Amino acid sequence: MATKTLTNQELVDLVNGLHKVKDLKGVKFALVVAKNIEMLQKELEHIDKASKPSEEFMKISEKVQGYLKDGKEDEAKKLEEENQELVDERKVQITEVQELLKEEATVQIYTLFSNQLPGDITADQVMSINKIIIDN
Repeated sequence: MATKTLTNQELVDLVNGLHKVKDLKGVKFALVVAKNIEMLQKELEHIDKASKPSEEFMKISEKVQGYLKDGKEDEAKKLEEENQELVDERKVQITEVQELLKEEATVQIYTLFSNQLPGDITADQVMSINKIIIDN
């Protein structure tokens, strides 16, 4: 295990990278990936909650998407204008989440030595989990 200080965005990226490799074979590898996903999801729970749109916004958004899908841009725009307060609240919420993603967090991360990586891992996959790999 290692203590690392990373931005919340880097932690989100790491969780996404871990999900990309979670089906690769190897007992030790799988344990490290699973433990890190579980731990990091708990660490990022506050951002997940902060980023969830309101139920009212979701209803309006679904209607707008439906109008756009049907080529009814004018109706979509009108609905957005009628619900401008909800749209503005969502924009503020997104800005607040972006600020949360810039904040740093110090976490304990399970690490792997490079010789513990599965033989079929790709360079793209290695890059996505590089923060937990220790060269040996």
